[in-house]
Amino acid sequence: MSSVKVAIPVDGNQGLDAPVSAHFGHCKAFLVSTIEDGQITKTETLVNPPHSACAEPVINLANNGVQILIAQGMGGRPYMVTQQVGMAVIRGEGSTAREVIENYLKNNLSEFGQDALCGGGLDHQKH
Repeated sequence: MSSVKVAIPVDGNQGLDAPVSAHFGHCKAFLVSTIEDGQITKTETLVNPPHSACAEPVINLANNGVQILIAQGMGGRPYMVTQQVGMAVIRGEGSTAREVIENYLKNNLSEFGQDALCGGGLDHQKH
């Protein structure tokens, strides 16, 4: 049985119905779903604690066993840290965590590329 933990930045604690956050580092939480053989078997919400360095959310996810991050955008530094810890990053599509996960399970998402990197700050728009 293959199993993977996938995280999505969200702006609420409504589980799969939480709205996706367009700002990775300043999201309220991460919805972490365990997927086994193409099915969601568990979901949990990890609060994004206050942090002083943009690498901290990535390290927190890695310490919680996350192997794949699905984000709509993020800065270059946290992206670099995902690569250092071996976490795959996929570009998310959808307005809720459920839509993003469904697109992931249908292989409708693309690889996260340089075009999805942003310069930081709080004036982010969804990509």
